[in-house]
Amino acid sequence: MSALSLALAALAPSGTGAPAPFTERKLEVAQGRSLFLRCAGEGPVTVLFDSGGSDWSIVWTALQQRIAGRARACAYDRAGLGRSDPAPGPRTPFAIASDLHAMIDGAGFRQPVVLVGHSLGGFHVKLAAALFPQDVAGLVLLDPSEERSWERTRGPLGAKHGVANAARAELADRSFFPALVEKYRGCAERAKAAGGLDPAAPDWRRCADPDRPALGDEANAERRRIHSTPTYQAAQYSEIAWCVYADPSADGVYARLFRPGMLGNKPVAVLTHQEEQSDDPVDRVNAEQGLLLHRETAALSRRGTHRLVTGSGHYIQLDQPEVAARAILAVVEKVGRQPAPPRN
Repeated sequence: MSALSLALAALAPSGTGAPAPFTERKLEVAQGRSLFLRCAGEGPVTVLFDSGGSDWSIVWTALQQRIAGRARACAYDRAGLGRSDPAPGPRTPFAIASDLHAMIDGAGFRQPVVLVGHSLGGFHVKLAAALFPQDVAGLVLLDPSEERSWERTRGPLGAKHGVANAARAELADRSFFPALVEKYRGCAERAKAAGGLDPAAPDWRRCADPDRPALGDEANAERRRIHSTPTYQAAQYSEIAWCVYADPSADGVYARLFRPGMLGNKPVAVLTHQEEQSDDPVDRVNAEQGLLLHRETAALSRRGTHRLVTGSGHYIQLDQPEVAARAILAVVEKVGRQPAPPRN
């Protein structure tokens, strides 16, 4: 186990006993290309974590320790992020879900698998559960990104908050995304030209996720090191440029795929963060939209649940890890009482 993993294991919350040791390996998902996997604990169910945009397995370590006493808790790095090899071609949601499927096969997960996803990772695991149902016995989604956001919510948001306020929110959203893609394109180009980015540079914050105090000094130092690399910046840009919000041509597929009840009886838990309510009408529209979308996603399963996590920011797993852990362990318990899905 690496020195970093030893430091990460030490982040086990008080009252959980001795930290579970991490095991690390790289699994080949395509010829000459491997993904990094870090696991802790044992149990009849495997919990596999997928991170949000610009993140990788390092953000899950403390939560893994909370789960490790009841299940095998594994987190992986998507292609080009953390310690995984970069991948050729655009990093579309389908490419990412396909990598996830290949990794589950390569890891030899024979017991039931519960997928946990945050933000963009939430959409990745939802898509993987729909495309590769034999892989997945349950889902936990923390503030998941959603497909066809405005098509699904434009009517009810306009009716409740007024057409003008809903339109302002939609137009601001549609203006924000191209600017975000352009920002990360510039980051990737500068990193490639300079052989990396300098964390002391004035524009560093534009290109890197900020330090997360809950992760500890060593993990944040590792994040800064990874953020500075051209490989990371290229992968970050490709994931954003090709993410669920970027490709309207896939919307018809998503509309057919994600139907109420399509996940059957597989347990699904969706958590939505709720901060102090804003007086800005556009902020209110955006908050309401998240609730509507996440309730619909919970309804993809006949055993889907939705919960508001008050007083938390977007990183529920760091702001309120005990709430995230309870949701995951509840799904683990339900999965443990049902037969594992057949594997092809």
